[in-house]
Amino acid sequence: MLTRSFKINYSIGSIPNGIKTDTFTFFLLFFYSNIIGLNPGLAGTAIFIALCVDAVTDPLMGTISDRTNTTLGRRHPFMFISFIPMSLGYILLFAPRQDWDMSQNDLFVWMTIFTIITRIGMTLFDIPHRAFGGEVTKNYEDRTLLMSWREMVAWIAGLSNAFLGYGVFFASTSEYPQGQLNPDAWFPFAVTGAIIMIITVLYCSYTTKDKAKNLSKWSGSVSLGSILKELKIALGNKSFMIFFFGNLCLSLAWGLANTLTLFVNTYFWDFEATQIKYFLPVYFVATIFAFLLTPKMVKLFDKKYIVLICIGMVGLLSPAAFIFYNLGLTPEKGSYELVFFISTFLLVLITFNIMGIMVRDSMVGDIADEVELQSGRRQEGILFAAVGFMQKLNAGLGTFFAGQVLNFINFDRLNHTAEQAYTLAFVQGPVTTLLMILPIIIFSFYSLSAKKHQQILREIG
Repeated sequence: MLTRSFKINYSIGSIPNGIKTDTFTFFLLFFYSNIIGLNPGLAGTAIFIALCVDAVTDPLMGTISDRTNTTLGRRHPFMFISFIPMSLGYILLFAPRQDWDMSQNDLFVWMTIFTIITRIGMTLFDIPHRAFGGEVTKNYEDRTLLMSWREMVAWIAGLSNAFLGYGVFFASTSEYPQGQLNPDAWFPFAVTGAIIMIITVLYCSYTTKDKAKNLSKWSGSVSLGSILKELKIALGNKSFMIFFFGNLCLSLAWGLANTLTLFVNTYFWDFEATQIKYFLPVYFVATIFAFLLTPKMVKLFDKKYIVLICIGMVGLLSPAAFIFYNLGLTPEKGSYELVFFISTFLLVLITFNIMGIMVRDSMVGDIADEVELQSGRRQEGILFAAVGFMQKLNAGLGTFFAGQVLNFINFDRLNHTAEQAYTLAFVQGPVTTLLMILPIIIFSFYSLSAKKHQQILREIG
């Protein structure tokens, strides 16, 4: 059994990714397209290019960390050094100002370079950190509990980051009633996030390093041929392929909805930053609910069915406020009554969404056990690299397609129409629901049950 102190120390390592994911999902496209003035199509393309780099660096990092043997274990050397590119890239990503007089091409190159650097830094930490969590216990339920801790802390970190944004840096002023449009607020917002990243990366790495010394070490060859052979075994596993493509489709749907959230709240619902921040306690309560419910649900049901229910509920609730608006049943736009009205749907939706994430994260450790039975190797690194990549897909694909939507409708923050704002709300709601159908179909084929997992552990010995 893992101690509570270890779970806390390990979970603190999810804070940097929680901050980065929140910022990249909700704020990055908004900053570059609405504050700096980069064409949203180009901004989305910059994110997509960074995503292509991740497609190479994430599995490479997983493979390298699987094969690293040091006195600090397989994962921790990379975790310790990751804060350097992570924090520098993150700060410089939000450094541009309107008075720099940069061309569209200059802004595009700047955004692309520092998005890539930030994500490489995150890859250096997050992939080994996830793999470490997957190998530190083989117990089906204990692994779910550890990943629930990790996901809860990550969500709290993201919510805290959003609170700092809406409640502190983007606070309404007489000049900027919608404080998120204040260009002077963004750089200190980024610096604050980077400082928190540095502290938590080093704290987690230091407080968990002793546990890593007692875990399994790599004993095979490190030739290119052996790497490719074992990659084929790991990535060709049926359970993993279902997991990967199910998450791929889910990332497109949920990432698109999340990226458009700030646009819809600002331009369709007419909320100020001081009103948007009232959604944050809803996310916090939903995170606690999910943390408490997920381990209990795993004891009662196979993970597959929990995932299917969670995706289905998210799909059903995503367009709820938009549908009620079209029926004339919502409070007035820009009112606090509307904030509380939307919050009722949001609480249930986010609870199910986080439960689904917690369960899917724990699935990877189970798949790693199945891969070990097939190959004789522990390959958490490469498998958890897929999870990290999925999380980046959530922000990356969402930002890319949201940018194309904004570009397609010729959205202009200074001269937008009601029809354009309505289109964004339609995409965020009903379109998201339609996109949820495919991941439900894919995950229905997942067959690694608790009973089958116990049999695998017996055969591994």
